[in-house]
Amino acid sequence: MKDLLNILKYRWITLNVILVLLSLLFSYYSVLTVPALFVLVSNLFDILGYHFTLIRRQNQLPEKEYVKSYRIIQLMFDITLVLLLGVTFGWFPALCGGVLKIFGVQDLLYYFFLKKPYPKIWTWLRWTPIGLIKPQLTLNEVIIQSSTGIFISYFFLLRHLNFF
Repeated sequence: MKDLLNILKYRWITLNVILVLLSLLFSYYSVLTVPALFVLVSNLFDILGYHFTLIRRQNQLPEKEYVKSYRIIQLMFDITLVLLLGVTFGWFPALCGGVLKIFGVQDLLYYFFLKKPYPKIWTWLRWTPIGLIKPQLTLNEVIIQSSTGIFISYFFLLRHLNFF
């Protein structure tokens, strides 16, 4: 229990947890919060899995092996999360959360909640729309890409819900 409390006190992780709980609560009233719920839960998993497990490990396996294994686990978690949210709140809102992830929103949240400085160059976002074209992204490109993803996700979600 003490370890859990120490993790929750670390940087803004408590804020991430509170936002997850609020998003979950509000998702029962409006599916508009489901994409945010997806990206916040995925971010919390990334913080706990990557930051606290991979970065702080003690043994000497090659870095690539750790990261590759973690990325597979992360992908399986995100797929499970989409399935769970899709069954609970509907497939369209859940998939809109996946769009946020694909556009790099969760990566920005990772640095925000850990109060870490944003990197100037992002080399690991090769699976994002701009990353498919350009293997190294600047912070401005990541912000533009993420903003575009937020717009696309909520545009289609609102269209799906017949808001316009």
